[in-house]
Amino acid sequence: MTKSLKLEVLNNIGLVYQLSEDSKLENTFFDLVDAELSFLADYFHVTKSQALIISIILTVNFTGRNVDLEDLNRHFDCNPMKLLEYSDDFVELYKKGIIRTKKMSGLLLKLSRSNDSFFVNEIVSEIILKSEPFPQELIDNENFEDVFNLLEKLYELSEQISSDEITTKEIFKQTKVILNRNTHFPLVDKVNSFVATIEEKYLFLYMVCLFLDGDRIPWVERTFKKIYDRANDRYSQLQRLLAKQNNLIIEEWIELDDAIFFNDTRMKFTEKSLDLLNECGLKIFNKDFDKKKMDNVILPNDVPFRNLIFNDNEAQQLDLLKNLLNDENFKHTQERLIQKALPKGVTVLLHGLPGTGKTESVLQIAKATNREIMKVDISASRSMWFGESEKLIKQVFKDYKSYMNKQKLVPILFFNEADAIISKRKDLGSSNVSDTENRIQNILLEEIENFEGIFIATTNLSKNMDSAFERRFLFKIEFQKPSVASKAQIWQAKIPELSSEDCELLASQFDFSGGQIDNIVRKNEINEIIYGQKVNVKTLIDFCKEETLNNQYSKKAIGFKTK
Repeated sequence: MTKSLKLEVLNNIGLVYQLSEDSKLENTFFDLVDAELSFLADYFHVTKSQALIISIILTVNFTGRNVDLEDLNRHFDCNPMKLLEYSDDFVELYKKGIIRTKKMSGLLLKLSRSNDSFFVNEIVSEIILKSEPFPQELIDNENFEDVFNLLEKLYELSEQISSDEITTKEIFKQTKVILNRNTHFPLVDKVNSFVATIEEKYLFLYMVCLFLDGDRIPWVERTFKKIYDRANDRYSQLQRLLAKQNNLIIEEWIELDDAIFFNDTRMKFTEKSLDLLNECGLKIFNKDFDKKKMDNVILPNDVPFRNLIFNDNEAQQLDLLKNLLNDENFKHTQERLIQKALPKGVTVLLHGLPGTGKTESVLQIAKATNREIMKVDISASRSMWFGESEKLIKQVFKDYKSYMNKQKLVPILFFNEADAIISKRKDLGSSNVSDTENRIQNILLEEIENFEGIFIATTNLSKNMDSAFERRFLFKIEFQKPSVASKAQIWQAKIPELSSEDCELLASQFDFSGGQIDNIVRKNEINEIIYGQKVNVKTLIDFCKEETLNNQYSKKAIGFKTK
């Protein structure tokens, strides 16, 4: 039965095509094929004249060509003006989704142009060849294997906008049907539930397509050109988005990366959306991602233990900080601070000369308290592009907040060598660079003021620090150059083979920081590997003399005899 339906449809189409050739569209022709056109009109749920148009275009399409008005004139051998009598039929068939054209906008006017190219929707051919009854409403009934195939279909609709094969109205019509028929996919079900309009549903899902294709922050204007075929509609929707009247922004599913001009604006998914996509099975990133692969995240287990040596004052303050960051103490402290309406964030400034152990102290405290570190490279945040640095600083704190909410223990936000952004503010208008740096500092001051996690910054130039930052830091721990006794302990800890006397002599003769002593120890290790030499005090002295660039120790007599 189904086989005979296919053959009957194809036979009637073939006969209409054959008899219409050179017919001039005269009444005698329509009388001749009335039975065939009646059958096809019933099958396609159209008028007889529309059935004729379908038959001619579909037959030519089967030869691999589209059909333009010149083709139709040549086939019928009629006056070109005769085809204008059927303009309403062309429009109606387009509205039904049965025929398409490369230039469909303004169809009624463009029918007079011989370069218009028509083709029958490929779904029509599929239905006929499957011997299926033609539906009352022509919508792609494709069964999607997974949500990725569905998204690919929605993306293809936007591509048809670019080639003038489809209108925005048709995109939304098809999207609505596709979403209603595929609620078994969690993403579709969620989008249907939280997004009110079909326009916003399509925008959200189109952004998912772009995201999966690697475009994580698409341009707003470029995206809207892919969705809206009419300039008025496009600009109207753009203005709603930029005015933050779009529900996707109001409900915090997407956010704008603000720019001076709308064509510079980008949009991106919020953390809320990214969580939703992961929950719906779109593993665009692993929620429990391997933090070892992230450049700016340091795991406590990856920090090697080091025994740091400090003077009594430094050790006392660092012990207090470490005990505070013990999770039980930290939670209790935050609860108490909240009860007394005090800021609950812990902000710490470690300041002092280079090589005195500031950075290593942060690492060891994180290891001791089992806290992860989100490390920020300040030099990379000072973008040369006007306005970018402010955005980067804001994004750092947004990323930290999102990151913190995913962790069992509050992580540490670590600004290493933050001299550049906490230094004294410049005079307004002195230069564009100075004005940008001042704006960065204002943003930083505001973020620290409202900070709720653990923030640690280090600086080598505390004397140049802007006074506005002083009260923002709860702890301000100064790291001084180690005393002779401390340096001797460091030498002993680094090279246990040295005698106490050797350690004291090296400590008294070379005014080195812990970092400089580390350099000597590393060179000694290299020397032992390359030359097989064990620890030798004379070699260590030579390395010490080479440590400073101004060679301040090269001509200075060393006040002890080497063994």
